[in-house]
Amino acid sequence: MKKLLLIISLVLIGFVANAQIVKPDTLQLSPKELFGESGDWNNLGILESYIDFSKDVLSSSNLSVGVIGKQVSTTLNLGYSKSSKNGKWGHSFASSINPIWNYYGVGYGFSRNTNTRTTTLQSFYSTDFDFQKDISLSFIDVFRTKKFGTFGYSVIASKSFWGSYQGQWEGKYIVDENGDFKDLIYPQMPSSSQISYRGMAMYTYTFKTKRVNISPQIFAMSDIYKVFKDGTASDLAYLDDFNLDLYYGTSMDWKITKRFVLNTNIRFNKTWDKLSESVGYKKSNPILFMIGTNFQF
Repeated sequence: MKKLLLIISLVLIGFVANAQIVKPDTLQLSPKELFGESGDWNNLGILESYIDFSKDVLSSSNLSVGVIGKQVSTTLNLGYSKSSKNGKWGHSFASSINPIWNYYGVGYGFSRNTNTRTTTLQSFYSTDFDFQKDISLSFIDVFRTKKFGTFGYSVIASKSFWGSYQGQWEGKYIVDENGDFKDLIYPQMPSSSQISYRGMAMYTYTFKTKRVNISPQIFAMSDIYKVFKDGTASDLAYLDDFNLDLYYGTSMDWKITKRFVLNTNIRFNKTWDKLSESVGYKKSNPILFMIGTNFQF
């Protein structure tokens, strides 16, 4: 991005040096000047990456470490669960803290259990205490079989809120009384919100041994419908184009004692989302390392 801004500045300096302006003013490049003459740097295919907290940060492990390129981020997840005496009903409380990505969340879930099925209604609220806030409501259904492993699906509705921010440069710049370039002018984008509806499917199969249980896992998520609002003509509701987030990896439960189990987990991520890429954004795909404990009192 710094190289891109340097190229933009050099183009502008050369442009305004030949202009004959007698007083400070704000100028606007024409579409041809902005996209035609600058085509060499406009068509580089540069995508701005982003992190999806709702998918990448949360996990059921106590400690989660995400690696994106050379950046390492650690998330601490704390949870408490309480079941009824017959085990058919359960309550769970969760919190998530990620100081590096400035992410903090709390949640609550209510579950109904049988020998082969667990159904959960879960809510979660997260924020960075500055720019973004998210609240989600999830319906999660998990089925356990003896021969074919564990299947599950989830339907998720979430709403995100974003504060005002500086938008992309639109060709406006300031010159002084001599016509020399002074600075670029960036638009200030309004606060906005987005409602998203997402579906998820999962599968895992456990290979049991005396000392460790090994469970290959796969999760597939897709955004289905979105409603975006910022109080301008950009307000819209639409069915999302094909998109898929695939998470795959292996979970291992180490039986330290009869009551104490140590869980380790590695998870990879692959994203297909042509709509986001068409407007210059690409989701970062982390490698997630997770470690957790389970102690029975």
